[in-house]
Amino acid sequence: MTAQAAQEAARCRWPTAHGADEAGAFVLQAENLARAEVLGQPPLTALPAGTLSIPAPYDAAYVHFAAAMLAQLDGVYDRYNAELALYSALYDAWARAYRRENLPARGAEVRAYG
Repeated sequence: MTAQAAQEAARCRWPTAHGADEAGAFVLQAENLARAEVLGQPPLTALPAGTLSIPAPYDAAYVHFAAAMLAQLDGVYDRYNAELALYSALYDAWARAYRRENLPARGAEVRAYG
């Protein structure tokens, strides 16, 4: 999914008076969470022109995150909680699948705790 497609889908899911720039900021925030927490990459300062990091079928996480944040801006907290639960489920499923497919090298061990 591209950033533009995620913005459009979020605005369709939660139509408000907020502009595209606010939905884009939330898509960027979700992208940076995925890059930092799962992929171990540095954060971005602007939305990428190509595809985002979370692939299909988990890419709807961007839409749910942006819709949740827009609902929070509007003060509709029931909708915020529902959208954030959908985001969390998709994000966690993607993170587990990614880590399962990208295991550390055989024989890797933890040398220090804490």
